[in-house]
Formats: sequence, C-alpha cells, structure tokens
Amino acid sequence: MNLKNTALEPYEIHRLRDEFVSGDDNAYSIIYKLFSKDLYSYGLSFRVKNELIEDAIHDIFVEIYTHRYNLAKVENLKFYFMASFRNRLFYLIRKEPNNVEVTDQNLNFANEADIQELWINREVLSEKENLVKYLFSELNEHQREALHHRFVEGFSCEEVAELMNINYQSAKNLIHRAINKLRKIGRIVIMLIVMMVYQF
Repeated sequence: MNLKNTALEPYEIHRLRDEFVSGDDNAYSIIYKLFSKDLYSYGLSFRVKNELIEDAIHDIFVEIYTHRYNLAKVENLKFYFMASFRNRLFYLIRKEPNNVEVTDQNLNFANEADIQELWINREVLSEKENLVKYLFSELNEHQREALHHRFVEGFSCEEVAELMNINYQSAKNLIHRAINKLRKIGRIVIMLIVMMVYQF
C-alpha cells in the first residue's frame, strides 16, 4: 500500500496507533504494510545498497515494537517514520567499511519519478515528461529532496526543515529557489522550442 494513495484518514491511522500501543499486534502489521513500502522507495532515492535500506526499515520497526509506548503521543506517524528511517539509514551508511563520511551535503538524492509526475501536473508551461526530467536534472540533491518532501509527501516547511536537519528559513529558501529555478529554466526551454518550431 502506497502512503500517497492510501484511503486511510488521519483518524484511522491514529486508531491503528492506539490499538498497537495497547498491545494489538495485528495493528502493528497493518502499520508496517502501510509505511514500509514508501520507506523503501525513499531509501532507494538515496542510491544506497538495498541491504542497508532493508536493515534500516527492520531496525526502526523493531525499535518501535519494543518501545511502542513512544508512539502514543505521535500525531504525524508518516513524518515520524520517515525521520526515524532517514536517521537510521544515515547511521548504517556511516558504519559501512571504506565509506566516505556521509553528510546531508554529500548524500545523493535521486530524481524522484513522483516529483516529475507532480510537476507535470502542476506546471502549465510544460506537459512533456522529458522536459520535466531535464528541469529536475538541473536541481541539486537538496533541492530535489526538499520539493519531494514539501509537494509529494505534503510535509510543512517546519517538517521539511526538521527532516533535512536544517533550520526553517533555510528550508523555505531551498524550496523557493528550487521552484524559481525550475520556472526560469522552463521558460527558457519553451522559448527555444518555439523558436525551433517557427524557425525564428
């Protein structure tokens, strides 16, 4: 089940949380199915080994099962799981032998198909997927990740900042500059296409 497409309402997710905290292992299984696929996709976007992604998911769900009462006051489970997973994945990457020091700056966040699809739907200037791919290739890893969290996952700027370990203003600036860059490049590309078509 994909989080973005799930039919569960927030109150239903809260009910599952409460049932799990009260000892219902079936609720735990549903929560795992609800979140694990998106966590795996999120891990793949960092272009790391599949084994590390699987280990990170396993570790956080073991931790959650062992300390289930910590979930009792968590309002946004999606954010909680993604933040926990990201932190655990970074930890496991740092433990890898012969690996360079991993930081938010040098971890490579890949182009997300979901971001491209979202931009195709929202950007009037271009409905061509190959153009969108080009536009997103012009963004750096931080910009792509920030747009993913803000517009695909629907997180607030405060949550984007916390998830990416940056301050609130930096998150707002990152998103604003990324959008402006996409619009600027998009206008230039559209102009070039028009000039080619009409042979100006």
